[in-house]
Amino acid sequence: MDLQVQKKDGRLEPFDRNKVKSGVLKSGASEQEAESVASQVESWDQSAAQNGIIGSLEIRAKVLEVLRVVNSVAAAAFEAYQKPQPSQGGPFGQSTEEFGGEGSSFE
Repeated sequence: MDLQVQKKDGRLEPFDRNKVKSGVLKSGASEQEAESVASQVESWDQSAAQNGIIGSLEIRAKVLEVLRVVNSVAAAAFEAYQKPQPSQGGPFGQSTEEFGGEGSSFE
């Protein structure tokens, strides 16, 4: 059974290890570190999934857990990242999720 990721809005999409790797690389990790994190997360998610589905926030938490061990500076950058959201009428035209909502490259 192929692993599905449940997005914050409820949509399902196939797990893509390249998204994990890309997010880790963008946080400042090396290619080798990103590959290591992606491999560890990919191995973990098969056992963590329920009925072949895992939440995007669970993946984000696992990426942070692994990345903190591999590269703490990149982990801090990854954790600080907020995925841009479409405007929902928050202050100054910004999405209300930018003010306290959880965001990541996996949502």
